[in-house]
Amino acid sequence: MFLALRDLRHAKLKFGLISLIIFLIVFLVLFITGLAAGLASDNGAAISESPASGYVLQKGAENRFSRSTLTKTKAQQLAKKFKQATPLTIQQGTIQRAKDAAKKTDMAYFVVKQGSFIAPKSVSGQTLNTTGVVVSDKLKASGYRLGQKFKDSQSGVTLKIIGFTTAMTYSHTPVVYVTPNQWQKMMPQETQTVSALAVKQTTTTKPKLAGANLVSKEAIIQNVPGYSAEQGSLDMIIAFLYIISVVVLAVFFYVITIQKIREFGVLKALGTKTSYLARYLIGEIGVVALLAVIIADIVVAALAQVMPAAMPFIISGQIILTTSLIFVVVAVLSAVVSLVKVARVDPNTAIGGAGE
Repeated sequence: MFLALRDLRHAKLKFGLISLIIFLIVFLVLFITGLAAGLASDNGAAISESPASGYVLQKGAENRFSRSTLTKTKAQQLAKKFKQATPLTIQQGTIQRAKDAAKKTDMAYFVVKQGSFIAPKSVSGQTLNTTGVVVSDKLKASGYRLGQKFKDSQSGVTLKIIGFTTAMTYSHTPVVYVTPNQWQKMMPQETQTVSALAVKQTTTTKPKLAGANLVSKEAIIQNVPGYSAEQGSLDMIIAFLYIISVVVLAVFFYVITIQKIREFGVLKALGTKTSYLARYLIGEIGVVALLAVIIADIVVAALAQVMPAAMPFIISGQIILTTSLIFVVVAVLSAVVSLVKVARVDPNTAIGGAGE
């Protein structure tokens, strides 16, 4: 470690540039990881954070609410097979503020019974009841406030915000929770059907359901339109960044190692063991990588605090720690080629200058 620290002090610019490259790659990976987590949450927070353990959908609906329709009679029959079950209707829509009809906001209606186990918990205002609706905290970014009225663009029905819940979203749109009575006024033609049953199941045994399937929350989210393609693209970018980092760092460290072949030859001629030189090289790389990773972690954590609410970005301490450890390991592994070169250094050849 003594040689490593001495070398770092002697070649500050060279190792500073390497640290900068590592910092940029780590920052980019953390940012895209946070963006992927944020987009995943933005796609199905209302499902993943629901108290329901699963959902009963129409058979053949391919795990999508938009393709599932259950009659109320069928839903009541299916509900008897579970300890807790309540109907749920989901439909995308558009709303507009009464004082600003030109500005419309896309959202998702969740029709739930007031007092049911999937009814939203309000963080401000009242709980869901027939006097108004409870909406996602995300709508605040569009200018919606407690007590404000808005109009459903399709039906023209006016609704009043009586409460805000947490940032519940579905398919990248904020959720508006309405009661069946309110939904009947908005969509009288759809009052005899529901999208699904939200259920709570304490056993792992799946009951036999005629004409329906019990689907997990994870499967529901995976089949939200665009979710798989979106997450797959981001995961591929992250994977390529790891591969690029290994190649770039391996080349950098190999070039630096070649530049010091004579020094390694002299040290070997003086009796220095290859294992000592290997520890020196790994220590040098480890310090450079660790410093860059720590700076990237601090910058990303600070950035997460000032991100606007509309930006789907979620980064946790666990994600930061895991990514940091992976990158330190990647940096050390990228030195394998350099270690092989050091191990093969012949003192006589290196000192003579032919080793380059």
